[in-house]
This record gives sequence, structure tokens and C-alpha cells, in this order.
Amino acid sequence: MHVLVLDDTLGLSAPVGRLASLRGWQTHFVGSLHELELARQVHGQPVLVLINLEPPLTAWELGRRLRALELAGPVVVVSAADSEGDLSGLPGVVAIDRSLDAAELEQELERVVSGLGLAGRIITQHGIVGQSQELRKVLTRIEKAAPGNANVCISGESGTGKELIARAIHTQSARADRPLVTLDVTAIPEGLMESHLFGHVRGSFTGAVEHRTGFFALADTGTLFIDEISELSLPLQAKLLRAIQMREFVKVGDSKPTCTDIRLITASNRDLRRAVREGTFREDLYYRIAVIMIDVPPLRERQADIPLLAEYFVRKFSAVHRKPVPRLLPGALERLATYEWPGNVRQLENCIEQAVVLCEEDVIDVNVLPLGDSVQSLSNDRGASGARALPPSLTLRELEHQYIVQTLASVGGNRSRAARVLGISLRGLQYKLKAYRQEGREPLASFGGASRADEASALGPSAAFRKALSGATVPFGDPVARLH
Repeated sequence: MHVLVLDDTLGLSAPVGRLASLRGWQTHFVGSLHELELARQVHGQPVLVLINLEPPLTAWELGRRLRALELAGPVVVVSAADSEGDLSGLPGVVAIDRSLDAAELEQELERVVSGLGLAGRIITQHGIVGQSQELRKVLTRIEKAAPGNANVCISGESGTGKELIARAIHTQSARADRPLVTLDVTAIPEGLMESHLFGHVRGSFTGAVEHRTGFFALADTGTLFIDEISELSLPLQAKLLRAIQMREFVKVGDSKPTCTDIRLITASNRDLRRAVREGTFREDLYYRIAVIMIDVPPLRERQADIPLLAEYFVRKFSAVHRKPVPRLLPGALERLATYEWPGNVRQLENCIEQAVVLCEEDVIDVNVLPLGDSVQSLSNDRGASGARALPPSLTLRELEHQYIVQTLASVGGNRSRAARVLGISLRGLQYKLKAYRQEGREPLASFGGASRADEASALGPSAAFRKALSGATVPFGDPVARLH
């Protein structure tokens, strides 16, 4: 959104800078009406013009020149109170009293801009919020990939919005009026994955009491989005490869192939190229699914988008919880912009929702932001305090178990975050937890020191650890295919 600012003294630079950061404005400061006209010719018609009226420019002269400029958007003028009468007769001009202090002036600018209907223009494209260069590259990739029929692979950390990108590709494609079916590999037990992908016939295995339609058939003529594809076993990768190559599949227990017409979009929070080198992902399948590759940057690499995202979530959750829209104070914005965000946009969304619920007096300050130590900072703190002494009597298996327990305790039992810290897949962590439960293992004594994890070990299994163990295996049941 292009905004021109006429401010010879730069008196509006601080409040306009914060508004620009929140609203995603592209601002151009000029020092005279002549420069304003040149900027309009170079950058095109602005959606808004902000003017700080200072001598020697008078309200009368400003009014005369504004009529000649024929600006398409509204004009907001900050001026002395005795000048407002000279400006009130100009169409599209809103005057603000300069006698307000800095905080009140910023609030008044915010109120006026909101009233002009410009404040709502936060979302850029396809429901994806942000205007950073890193995100623009992703949006350009989406625009190029969407119209065709090529398979797309989306790579990025958890919480970066990979499913949102898949949805954007589908809605911009020729299959937009057909179903988008989402399959999360980590939500389905490995033994049932083939049946979920391709379907099965009655009696094909114990418990198959009726025919089942697989995800490939559900997505026929539409788009199939497979999330966390890197968690597929190698045998299933081979069967998926054949289905993609031959455009047909065979149901479990059947001998007759079924033709399919789908567009495949996949996603992974692991580096598939590295997985290919390590032998955990088939190279031929990689080249089939990654005809177009989209790498989504983590939130810490697109910090320019954080204020926009924060404002978007503030409005979203104010409506959800039926509260007045609070204002993000500069201190809170600075804290949000400098945080590492290990959970990416999903963590920011959760943070803002809590802040909206807990804030008072319609403002969000640092004290209501639930930003404790991140997983990374916890890991760094452990390293900074020096290497902890390891009991020499532990076997490698016991040492691994002890470290997993400690990591789970540090992230409150969140298995996805623990898997990222440990550098293994979520399914790999689930297998280890299942094995520990079958062995009847209790958490071992921690590495030393007086951390919360040590206290939990001394008292027995922590609540977080028991929760992790109880959820280590996915219950058998048919997850619902999400049709969009």
C-alpha cells in the first residue's frame, strides 16, 4: 500500500513509521509540495497522503495546491487548531490537531486511518499475511505453480504455513472447484497407511469388514495434499511412486487397478534432499513429487512480517472473543520483533490470542505476552552452564532414554517440539516412547543440577512425561479426510 508523507521536519516519522510497520505501508517522505507531485508521478497514485503542515506552507496555499494535484486518495493533515477551518472545506481532507502529545497523536492517526477503511488491508495474497522480500519470493512461486498441473513439494519448519500455501495453490488452479483432500502421515498408524492411501476391499485383512475408499479416490479430479511425506516408510514410498508414475493404484486386497486423476502437493518439515542422501527417502520419488519446490522461510528470517501478522491476529481473536480491538504498544511490538519464534507463525498466533484474552484497558504491553524461554534458549542455557557430568555406569541406550526424558520435560511434554530439538522425526520419537513404555522404564535421574527435570525425576514420572507416553501410539481409527 503506497503512502506519501509530506513532512519537512520529520515530526511524523515515529508515529508514521509504526503505522507503516503495522499496516504494511510502503511510505515515501518528501519535503515540499513540488516533491510530492514528483513522487506521485514516479510511484503512481497513493492510497493515502499524510501532511505535516509547517510554516512557511500555509493552509490556504496547501488547499490551492491540493486541488491542482487531483489526488485519488484521502489526505490527512496535522496542523495547528486555527488552521483547521481553512482545511475543512476541502473534499477528502481530514485535519488533526497538532497540540496533541506524541502518544495521543499516534492514537488519533490510528483512529482516522481506521475510519478511512485503510487499516483492514493487511492480507496480501491468498490469505497469506506479510510483505517481506522472503515471503514475496514464496508468493511469486505460488503464482507460477498454481495454473499448471505439476506436482509441488513445500518444505519448511513446523508452523510456517505449509498447508496454507497448498490451499493457495489449489484455489488458484484449474481444479479449484474440485476437492482438496488433506492427509497427515503422522496421524495414521503405519500399518493402516496403505489402506488410507489407496483404500481396501472387504475381507482383505482382519477387521476389514467393509469396502474403504482411499484418499487417492477421494481426491480424484482434485488435489491431494500429503503432509509430512518424509515420514512414509520406504515400502510405502515405492507404492506411492508407482501410483504417481502410472496414474493408477490398486486397493489393498484387490487385483484390479483403478485410474486416478489428481494433482499432488506434498509437504515436509525435514530437508528431503538430505533425507535422500541419508537413504531414508527414495531419490526417484523425490524427483516425482518435487517438480516445483517451494521453500518456506521460518518466521525468524522474515521479521518484517511480524508486526503485520501480530495486528492480523489481534483483530482475528478480538472478534472471536468479542473484545474491543486492543492496541499493540511499541514495547510489545519490539519484543515480538526480536523473539526467535521456534514455533513460527503458529506460536505467534497462540501468543497473540493469549494476549488478547488477558490484556486490560484495550492495550497489549510486554507483560501480557506469554513469551518464556524458547526451546533453543533452553538448549543454549544448558550449553552455557557447562557440560554436565554423565554417570559412567550408564549404557548408550540408557543415556539416550535419559536425554529424551529431559528434553520432553523442558518443552512441557510437547512431542513435536521435542523431536525438533532432538533432531529426529516425530514418528521416530513416538517409536522410542512406545518402546520405553513396553519396557516399563521410569525416568532416570537427571544429569545433575537442580532443574525442574531433576525434581520430576526424583518424584517419579512427570505429568508431561506420562502424557507423552500415553500418547506415544496413535489409536486405531479412521481420521476424517478434510475436504475443502
